[in-house]
Amino acid sequence: MSALQRLRQPWTLAGLLCTLGICALAVDNLVFTDSLMSTTYHRTQTIWFVLGLITAGLAAAFDPIYIRRLSMTMYQAMVVLLGLVLLIGREINYSKRWIEIGPATLQPSEFTKLAVILAVADWFDKRRATQPWRLRDLWQPALIIGVPFVLINREPDLGTSLVVALIGGSMILYEGVRGRSLAMAAVAALLGVSLSWQVGLIHDYQKGRAEAWYQSVIEENEQPKPASQRTQAEQALWAVGSGQLVGRSDTEARQSVLRHLPFMHTDFALAPFAARFGLFGSLGLFLLYGGMISWALHLAGKAEDRFDALMAVGIAALVFWQFFINAGMVIGLLPVVGITLPLFSYGGSSALTVLVGCGFLVNMALRRKGR
Repeated sequence: MSALQRLRQPWTLAGLLCTLGICALAVDNLVFTDSLMSTTYHRTQTIWFVLGLITAGLAAAFDPIYIRRLSMTMYQAMVVLLGLVLLIGREINYSKRWIEIGPATLQPSEFTKLAVILAVADWFDKRRATQPWRLRDLWQPALIIGVPFVLINREPDLGTSLVVALIGGSMILYEGVRGRSLAMAAVAALLGVSLSWQVGLIHDYQKGRAEAWYQSVIEENEQPKPASQRTQAEQALWAVGSGQLVGRSDTEARQSVLRHLPFMHTDFALAPFAARFGLFGSLGLFLLYGGMISWALHLAGKAEDRFDALMAVGIAALVFWQFFINAGMVIGLLPVVGITLPLFSYGGSSALTVLVGCGFLVNMALRRKGR
């Protein structure tokens, strides 16, 4: 089967179309939010998408042997960059997350997600287990995940560090963990969160977000607040609800409270989209994400190589957890933790990371034998 025929296989074709569909909707959404904020983010993001697709093409053509050989080197390089961010990184909104390289501003924590996926896949690929893993045997992959988790959380960026942990945890669960060890890990995680809250490892503003979300969940019969008095989470939820089933016209949406919503091009990009296209449009966007995730999991199930299977699971986890947490916080089911919607929110580093991950999936699809 030729490479072109492999690309035309239903799962691969559907996955690519879903990816491109999200990119197209993202640009349209940015055009709308730019009209509210008098900005030009859609132009910059379009450039990032073009660069991302070119980089994804290179990843698709890259020799898989070198991907494995360079996996730990890439991981180590990202750890070094995370350390440099804390020392010389650019500070925005009291957080150091970015490094300026010429005219571009890059966020190493985004690329770290992919580096962790490759490093964890490489570790498990070199070790064979005939039965589920015990907790004490997993200290090395836990260290691979834990080091960037701590460094990213120091920026501080709880959302991205949480996603890194969830990606690594998903890959470990895919490998198989003993039930007793899994229960012990869950208890340790709960105790760790409680201890972090008590000793101040979780910042006050992060606690405030969690407490505000908790209050919004338990409050009943609250009178609607004026737009100027709503929190960003309340404002986002109001915008989502205003779209109802089929959405509102751009003119109606512009006249709504959306102009008071901060970060509508990044963390809360889903809110203006839901206001314009309603429940049905949002479900359509969710289906596109489902198509991307299903494509990655399908490749993992059909993979003839353990490294490939783990890499595909990691990429699926990257898209799923970011989508799940971002959508959850926008509609009020989860507290605000500062996580962007993959490919949909504005951000060059995030777009490059996801598109390169898609390039690795295409690389796998091109190497499949038969159907």
